[in-house]
Amino acid sequence: MGLLYSSIRVKDVKKSLNFYVKYLGMKEIDRKSYMPGETVITLVSKDTKQQMRMMHYTKSCKLYSPWKENGVELDHLSFKVPDAKKAYNFLVKKGAPIASPLFENENVTLGYVKDPNGIWVGLVTYRNKK
Repeated sequence: MGLLYSSIRVKDVKKSLNFYVKYLGMKEIDRKSYMPGETVITLVSKDTKQQMRMMHYTKSCKLYSPWKENGVELDHLSFKVPDAKKAYNFLVKKGAPIASPLFENENVTLGYVKDPNGIWVGLVTYRNKK
């Protein structure tokens, strides 16, 4: 038994794919629809092999419900990156809204931006203690 994947609901497939594939290095491995008006895109993290599904529903889909605000249905996603400060600044420069300022201490660098759906995305670099 184990966690297979996490799913996020997206407003705009193109913007969301750009954010997660182009900017965060995930890879699209599957795209399908189980019912009319639904798009299910499975992404995988190249380094950790963790999977995430992006779910998009048109108004004609029976699973559609009006969008809530600012991604509050999902707390956050976290990405382990080689240089959190660099990744954070890159995403902010690309237009990602800041969710929480960059934090640094001797053990970790951590910052949060929002994806195109308002979901908080953490960028973290852990340092080994000496």
